[in-house]
Amino acid sequence: MAKIVALVGDYWHDGEAAQAGLEAAVKRLPNKDEIELQYITYEEVSTVLDNKPELFINARMNKLNPKDEHVVTWLSEVLDQKIENYVNEGGSVLAWHAGLAGYSSESSYTQMLRGSFDYHPPGLQEVTYKGNDTTFTISDELYFVHCDKANTEIYLRSTGAYGDTIAGWKHSYGKGKVCCLTPAHTKEGLLNENVSSLLAEKIKWLVSHE
Repeated sequence: MAKIVALVGDYWHDGEAAQAGLEAAVKRLPNKDEIELQYITYEEVSTVLDNKPELFINARMNKLNPKDEHVVTWLSEVLDQKIENYVNEGGSVLAWHAGLAGYSSESSYTQMLRGSFDYHPPGLQEVTYKGNDTTFTISDELYFVHCDKANTEIYLRSTGAYGDTIAGWKHSYGKGKVCCLTPAHTKEGLLNENVSSLLAEKIKWLVSHE
């Protein structure tokens, strides 16, 4: 049984929509009956990682109260190092959409991801995603990112009215694996068959022992 733990939902991102998108992707996996999916809160991350799940999915931004004057973040220095150690020792992490946002560029987490969210133009727009075997267009936020292109494998790019950017990359890290994926923001986008198929493909890679 492969254990997947997922941290989803924050001030700007609907947790139920992310759950629906993730569950649709898991149903596409050939070994779906051998997958145990558990949703966790940010307070539970440390304890859950002690149990060495096959995959930790982070789809939550770091800021807990982004509109307040005094902004609080959930990723402490201790937890930051614990996540890095978890992957280095053989775990896998998927930083999905919001899981790329609001984390310090100096954090072990961001250094491990080899990339992070920079900004997106206001609102939703038509975004075309292009991968090795797929091209599709959905209404989405156009995530512009920083990415250490020389030290990761870029598998997805995006294009919108405001320009082109990288939308997905993956690499090995220590004994573990790291994958980053920027789509999607809306429930409709999360349930889009192309997004769902892409997410399933990356989960399969992350939990495999190849």
